[in-house]
Amino acid sequence: MGCCDVLMKAILIITNVVVMVAGAVLLVAGGIFFAKKFDFFPTLEDYSTNVNSVLIPMMVIGAVLFIVGVIGCCGAVTGKSGLLNVYFIIVLVVVILEIVVIVLGVVKKGDFVDATDEPLQSSSRNTRMPMWPRLKELI
Repeated sequence: MGCCDVLMKAILIITNVVVMVAGAVLLVAGGIFFAKKFDFFPTLEDYSTNVNSVLIPMMVIGAVLFIVGVIGCCGAVTGKSGLLNVYFIIVLVVVILEIVVIVLGVVKKGDFVDATDEPLQSSSRNTRMPMWPRLKELI
C-alpha cells in the first residue's frame, strides 16, 4: 500500500469519525431535550409551542449521520468495497438532494417568502423580540 492509499484511508477514517460524533451529539441532545423539554431552558416555552417539530427531525438527522459515519468508517478500515459502495451512494444522494434544495430555493424564493410571511409576522408579534422585519430584509 502506497503513501497516497494510507493518506486517503486516514482522511476517510477521520472524516467519518467526525460525522459519527456529530450524529451522536445531535441524537443524544435531541433525546435529552425531547425527554426533558423545558427543564433546561424554561424561557424556551415562551417562544415555541411545538418543540417536537424541531427535536424529532434533529434526532433523525443525527441517527442518519451516525449510521453513515459507521458505514464509512467500517468500509475504510476493512477496505471492503461493498461498504464503501453503500457509503458512496448515500453521500451521492445527499449531495444531489442538497443541489436540488439549493436550486429550488433560488427558483422558488418568492413562493417561500409569500408562504412564510404571515406565520412569521404573527409569531413575531407574539414574542418579546420582533425579528421578522429585519429577517425579511436579509432574504
